[in-house]
This record gives sequence, structure tokens and C-alpha cells, in this order.
Amino acid sequence: MMHFRKFAAISMMALGVLASTPAARAAEAYPTQVLKLLVPFPPGGGTDTMARFVANALTEKFNWNVIVDNRPGAGGTVGLGMLARSPANGYNMALGQTSNLSINPYLYSNISYDVAKDFAPVVSVASQPMVLIVAAGKPYKNVQELVDFAKAHPGRLTVGNAGTGTVGDITGRFFAHEAGIDVLHVPYKGAAPAMNDLLGGQIDAFFASTPAVMAQQENPKIRALAITTLKPIPQLPNVPPLAETLPGFEAASKTGLIMPAGTPKDIIETVNRAVNEVLKTDKLRTSIMEEGNVVLGGSVREFADLIADDSAKWSKIISDANIQIK
Repeated sequence: MMHFRKFAAISMMALGVLASTPAARAAEAYPTQVLKLLVPFPPGGGTDTMARFVANALTEKFNWNVIVDNRPGAGGTVGLGMLARSPANGYNMALGQTSNLSINPYLYSNISYDVAKDFAPVVSVASQPMVLIVAAGKPYKNVQELVDFAKAHPGRLTVGNAGTGTVGDITGRFFAHEAGIDVLHVPYKGAAPAMNDLLGGQIDAFFASTPAVMAQQENPKIRALAITTLKPIPQLPNVPPLAETLPGFEAASKTGLIMPAGTPKDIIETVNRAVNEVLKTDKLRTSIMEEGNVVLGGSVREFADLIADDSAKWSKIISDANIQIK
């Protein structure tokens, strides 16, 4: 755990810029120019949607000029590599998430950034859990029955995911490890083909995102067995936590704003306060929750600790399962 705690310590040191610097003195008037919010994924996806929610909220409440810049590639590592090389002037930030902050650094053998050294955490935004679903025609009606089936038929249960290295993929491996079962993990190029194969009976189970499951709530062909939060969420009130079967089980894709290391502390605190304020508005909270998320927010330190904790957790799962993307 100490290795991962270095992130929080180094990140907070990276914020420590003397108040006498020109950038710090300018923080009172900040921002005086356009803020670029980099999204390391294509337009239209969940991360892009979240970024636009936040950007619009900052514009509406504070009249900040925030533009979203999509820079996809390699599971988000291309975009975050660009942020790492951007000027630390307070006008460059990105919406990072669990996959590219706490998973990809332990999956890819050659990654262009170091989370602990290259980024300064700003504020957490939201957390999106996964939902374990099966086709309604399958014999297991709950998680325990699925686990019992898998134990009785080692290697036969097929668990789909939206792609190798995604939060859904690693969550599926975490689940198998914690349940003590041997399953066959089936990666797809996205959630849609995985959902189609689940409905078609080609796979037995699928760790899907909450929006994907919310869109299928009225579909009688799907049965949601569990959600990966410690408590039920309002959007899916009848889906029990997986933790009821596997105590303490929790997994989610968490998003938050980051800036290049060296960005003045006063500016980071200004953005943190602004985002926390808009996260309290009914409009933004509703938009975030309608996408199947839990609203977060909090201090800079809390976000740094969240990344460190997630890194410790996911790196161990990746190591235990011997997963690596070249």
C-alpha cells in the first residue's frame, strides 16, 4: 500500500507553488481565458457525456469558457499522455477515470505517463458501478446460484465484458477470484455486441455498465443479479449489492478532473471549489444520476487518496490474474 500512497504525497507536493508566483497571484481573476477539458475517449461515450455535463455547468454558473477536446486512443492513454505534456498553467485539464488512472498503468507495458509524477488531482466527479446480468432463461436466479453453478462446472460459465482491460473485464476477474470460481472471460469490442450475445445465449453473464442496464430495465429477456456498490442505488433500487453475497465487494469506474503536475495550488483549489459547487445543483446531479452514476465531489486530498486506493486494489487484481496488454 505504501507504494500507492506515494501518489497522494507526490501529488500534494506538486500543488505546492508559493503564493508569490505570478500564476498564483493571478488565481483571484482566474480564469481569464478558455479552459480546455481533454477527454481521452471519442465523442458520444460516457466519459465524453460526463465532461460536457461538467463543462456546461461551469459555463452556466460561473460563465467560464470551457471547451471539450476529444483525444481518444489506447484505452485513454493517448489523451492522458497529451495532458502530461501540456503546460501547467491552469488552462489544461482532463476527465480521467479508473481505467486510465488506476488500471492501464498496470496493464500496458509501455505507457507515456506516470500518474503519480505527471498529474495533479483536482476533484472527483462521479462513480459508475457495474451490474452483473444474465439472460432471463438461465437457471440461476441470484448470485449464489450462479456461483454454485460455476463451482459445479469449472471453466464452463462464460462471462462477457466490453473489452480486455476495461473496468468490466477486471471486475469480472475480481468477482471470479473472490467467489473462488473458474470462468471463461469473453472480451468484446464494446458493450453492444456483448449485450447482443447475452440475449442470444452465446454468453452466460455480463458485467454491464449501469446506463446499459437501465436502458434494458423493461426487457424481460434480462435478469440483473447484482450491482457492484455496497448499497443499492436509486436508479436500480431492486438490484441487490453483490456485497450481500461476497462481503465488501465493490467496483466502479470513477471519474475526476486532473491537471498537469506543477499547476498552481491556488488554481487547483479554485477549480475544486467550483466543481463541488456545481455538483450540488439539481440540474447537474440529475444529469449525472440519469447516466447511472453516483455523484461524488470532495477535496483534492480525497481524490488523490481515491486514486491511490484504486491503484492498490486494481493492480493486485491484474497481477494475480497475470493480465497485460503489450
